[in-house]
Amino acid sequence: MMSENRARSLDLPYATILAADELHNAHPEDPVQTRGGWTKYIEAMYEMAALGPRDIDCLQTYDDYPVISMMQIEDLLFCPKGEGPQFVRETDMRFDGSGPQHNKLPHNTCGGQLSCGQAGSAAGFLGVTEALRQLTRAAPRHQVTDARVSLVSGYGMVNYDRGLCTAAAILMTGGA
Repeated sequence: MMSENRARSLDLPYATILAADELHNAHPEDPVQTRGGWTKYIEAMYEMAALGPRDIDCLQTYDDYPVISMMQIEDLLFCPKGEGPQFVRETDMRFDGSGPQHNKLPHNTCGGQLSCGQAGSAAGFLGVTEALRQLTRAAPRHQVTDARVSLVSGYGMVNYDRGLCTAAAILMTGGA
């Protein structure tokens, strides 16, 4: 991590944070957790970044279980609530976009935790690291072509049926 000016002076590729937010205990009134805190701030994040879901070139979600990624896809407004299964069926989520689907949204392009195992306290940085690799063209074996904008989301501290913490950031490639 360094300043944008320093990265430019060293002629290094870099990414900038366009918007970010986090929230704890967002929906304590829900008897069963079917949404996370992203619902409270995602629209403001997109507005701050002057972008929307269609502008995201790759998505990195916290994926301790597939259903948690699906919840994030819905709560981050890639599709309406309850339409995650249909969205996933109709969207090519591979890094190379080689599928027959018309809709493309590369998702967890390094394989995510479901491919490598939950990394304990460092798990939340897997998505950030992968987003930075994609945006700085440092993912040679699984590079998303022309990735300029990535959304990273995190989820954690699940206590019984309550997700206590949600986080998200929109990153954009900056140079080199």
